[in-house]
Amino acid sequence: MSTSLTLFALRNVDLNFLGYLVPPEQFQLLNPFWIMVLSPLLAWVYTHRGEQGTDLPVATMFAIGFAMLSVAFFIYGLSGNFAEAGLVSAWWLIWGYFFISLGELLISGLGLAMVARYVAPRLRGFIMGAWFLATGISQYLGSVVANFASVPDTVTDPLQTLPLYTSLFMKLGIVAVIGTAIAFAMLPLMRRLSVHPETEAVLPEGAPRNVLEET
Repeated sequence: MSTSLTLFALRNVDLNFLGYLVPPEQFQLLNPFWIMVLSPLLAWVYTHRGEQGTDLPVATMFAIGFAMLSVAFFIYGLSGNFAEAGLVSAWWLIWGYFFISLGELLISGLGLAMVARYVAPRLRGFIMGAWFLATGISQYLGSVVANFASVPDTVTDPLQTLPLYTSLFMKLGIVAVIGTAIAFAMLPLMRRLSVHPETEAVLPEGAPRNVLEET
């Protein structure tokens, strides 16, 4: 968001939106905006389905999050087919950020819940640390990905820069599809892990399992 999408907004998005000239970096505000809008809705869905006993497993929502990311990147990639003079409507960015934010809530927001649900107690601290480490590494990898669509300073024609960005977004969409396929393929394993004895604390035979039993 802070690299490729902002540069895409700078070079290939019509910044005149509803009569207001939007600075390209301000499109990053769409991410927290959609998170604020979607968070209470998702919380209501989780609560409602939980009360009905039909809540989706965490791993399933995680896989759906990958699918939402692929939709977002394909929206950006396909936007070039509707460009005028190399510029696409800001609405493509708005809806792309919608699906990216939804995918973020379903993946990043549930990451630690995944660890708590599927990782044995003795490994949870280590895996949670690995999760945060991976998040930090991803910030660096974002800048590496942006280099694949680097544009020389001498190139300012939107018709020349548009194919660079749309090609990158389509490739990222394919990567997200692969991630989606892997996540869904792992669902049977995740279902087994969620009921695996190692996910429960191992207590000596006859030891109390909660405070009430101990007292």
